[in-house]
Amino acid sequence: MDEEEFRKFLENNKIEKETIEVSIKVIKEFDEFLQKRGNNIDTASPEDFYEYSVYLINQGQNTFENYVSILRYGLFKNSNDLYVAVMEVLDGREVMENLSKRLIEEFGEDFRNEIFEKISLPPLGIHPKEKPEYTKKLIPRLEEKLGVKRCTEFLNQGLRDRYEEGRKPDREKFLKSKNIDEFLENKHWEYIKELEQHYKEGSLYFTQEITKEVLELIKNDPSIEVGIREGDTIIAKKIPHMAKEYLKETDEQKKRYYYCHCPWVKEALLESKQPISPIFCNCSAGYYKVYWEIVLDQPVQVEVVESILKGDSVCTFAIHLPQEVVGEDEFKKR
Repeated sequence: MDEEEFRKFLENNKIEKETIEVSIKVIKEFDEFLQKRGNNIDTASPEDFYEYSVYLINQGQNTFENYVSILRYGLFKNSNDLYVAVMEVLDGREVMENLSKRLIEEFGEDFRNEIFEKISLPPLGIHPKEKPEYTKKLIPRLEEKLGVKRCTEFLNQGLRDRYEEGRKPDREKFLKSKNIDEFLENKHWEYIKELEQHYKEGSLYFTQEITKEVLELIKNDPSIEVGIREGDTIIAKKIPHMAKEYLKETDEQKKRYYYCHCPWVKEALLESKQPISPIFCNCSAGYYKVYWEIVLDQPVQVEVVESILKGDSVCTFAIHLPQEVVGEDEFKKR
């Protein structure tokens, strides 16, 4: 571990002094953990990190701040393997806790306890392969108790955090646009420029490498991530979670695995049988619902059109726009 260079890296990124000291302490402890096993942090594999994560959980040190310290070290060392491993642990960390909270808010604590019977909330830091075990148990109970319609409506509100501050700039861009079509077109080209920058720099877009082939995929399909308007509806499609691997893969099961974004589903897709109900994909619809309700500053309806859990090759969502956004004529066609 190069402590001084890491310190300079943190200082250059304007990390507070107290946080720098904590980060260095965390990395030293991680390095010591690995050295006892004949390894070191600069050659750590994803599995080395997952082993250390189990240690942190057992020691009660599995805090968000500690994981972010390791994330920063992955960035410092340009270690994509370490960076991605930490990101996969942190991704969707709020989902099960939000599920628990919302069950209490909407149906009461007794109902929540019935759904979570003999199931504790997952600790931060569990291996990605363990995450679907919670979905497998909880979602069938929820679907059985609420019924398909009510369960769909519940999940459709979304289980991710709202990230409201990060989405407000898009609200301002929408207000400055001539119409929804101009907003979508501008967003599409902004998205391409963002991916082109990652391609030029060789940096990761969240957890994936952007290749020339991935860029072509996005350029040729404006429905990906941003969406295209068809009448009073925006059709939006997810970018594959591992687009580089997805484009090269020919096996359909593995292709769906590379496509799926959901950390509470993904690893189960490699199993021989479908172990998770497609109804859970309404949580992803909720992700789009929250975004567009912030951008438009009013309620919208979003439905799942295609999803990996339904056996489709992609995940597609329909965002139904209010009348004042598309005009009365388009709205009447609904």
